[in-house]
Amino acid sequence: MSKRTIFTTITALPAGITRDTVLETLHNHTEMIDLNPLVIERHPIKAPRKATPEEYHSIWYHVVDKINYFPGYQGRTEFDVCFHDLKIGLQTHVYAPLGLDIKDKWTLGGTLPHEPKEPVEMGIGVPKEGLWLREDVDMKCNIIATSFVKRTLKKAHATLVERLVEKAHLVETDLHNNRLEEQSSVLSYYSDPKSSGLASPVLSPGFVPQDSQDPIAYPNSMSAYQNIDHSGSNETPPYPYNPPMPTKSRYSLPPPDPRHSQPLEDPRYPHPRHSQSRADPRYSHPRYSQQPPHTQAPRHSYQTQAHPPELAPSEPRLAELDSAPAPPRGK
Repeated sequence: MSKRTIFTTITALPAGITRDTVLETLHNHTEMIDLNPLVIERHPIKAPRKATPEEYHSIWYHVVDKINYFPGYQGRTEFDVCFHDLKIGLQTHVYAPLGLDIKDKWTLGGTLPHEPKEPVEMGIGVPKEGLWLREDVDMKCNIIATSFVKRTLKKAHATLVERLVEKAHLVETDLHNNRLEEQSSVLSYYSDPKSSGLASPVLSPGFVPQDSQDPIAYPNSMSAYQNIDHSGSNETPPYPYNPPMPTKSRYSLPPPDPRHSQPLEDPRYPHPRHSQSRADPRYSHPRYSQQPPHTQAPRHSYQTQAHPPELAPSEPRLAELDSAPAPPRGK
């Protein structure tokens, strides 16, 4: 006669352990098996015939445990177990002799200081701050051996969690030390001018390579100062030296096109103000007086004919006009 037992265990994780480190350990199946103090042997196998369709494509192992049944009496227990990775944890299913069936689910929860807090489940002792590891066990066992199996399982998994936490702490320590070594190597590289040719951007942010010759891209470069002769001067320029900017602008306008610009002195494009026909003393400058008069070609044929000079009226005609009677005003 079998009995079903369900229990949950919550373990608070210490500060300094990240979520990725714990999940990496949970998803490493061989490491999870080796962290169990009861395991003495393991090897991968194919899915057995008793596997369900959902578990058939999971990862299977054959495991051998060494169990102390009574004081001074030890035995070996062999069983098959499958592993199924979850996004935030791990699922396992153990098929052991004598009808022992254990479904175990590991879940990583909680929040870090820089993450938004989430509501926690009540009644199971979940910490409100920091990360925690939850184990949900659903076990079916003989009613006589239930208490022994439950006590042995809790003790073994408690040791497993302690080893997991210690392993995660060591991994975080190594990562932290590696980051410090990388930062120190980068700082030493930039602070040594012989090895890099650059000054440290942290110690002197305005310093640039000394071989730079572009005063526009590097206005604080010392190359421009080195090209100046200071032999006759005892004054030391301030550091960093700001060389004078070039007079020629990088974005100057292009020169005008000679095809579209004509000087004012060109007789083909006279200006009205420069015409000599105007009798204005303001335009009596010698430069304007030297220009030839403007002549326009005739556009009609009659303009080319010479007009006869106007003749003065003869004397008899004038006398005849003076002797003619004037017309009446009323008509």
